[in-house]
Amino acid sequence: MSAPNGQPQDSLTVGSELRELSRVSAWVHDWAECHRLPERVALNLDLCSTEVVTNIMNYGSINGEQHIQLRLGWQGDEVALEVEDEGNEFDPRQVAEPARATSVHDARIGGWGIPIVRRFSDGLRYRHEAGRNCLTLLFRATAPPP
Repeated sequence: MSAPNGQPQDSLTVGSELRELSRVSAWVHDWAECHRLPERVALNLDLCSTEVVTNIMNYGSINGEQHIQLRLGWQGDEVALEVEDEGNEFDPRQVAEPARATSVHDARIGGWGIPIVRRFSDGLRYRHEAGRNCLTLLFRATAPPP
């Protein structure tokens, strides 16, 4: 994955502590600003990256500590965010949408992270290879001029 002008993708590795989320958010915003993304795309990218990384931190760990690898780059006119981890195998595309509540009393607390990612990204790809989950989120945007 590289920018249209042949520049390599940017990457960030974080640990599995929740305090790392501020690094993820700052990195995403810096990248979005550098690539002149529309504010809507930058905000969606931040929301989705934070949600995915939080889910890995909270639910994906096999032995506690792990490293989460993030990469940002262009795939045509789409921004691609790749998130890799060595946690439990998990394909978020296989998770059913939660049922809509008919009243406040029926409303479910929690379980809305994956629907949020589906709603605010433009595509999801998943693969599991060499003991690692690799989730790619796509966001429609116009590539900056070379």
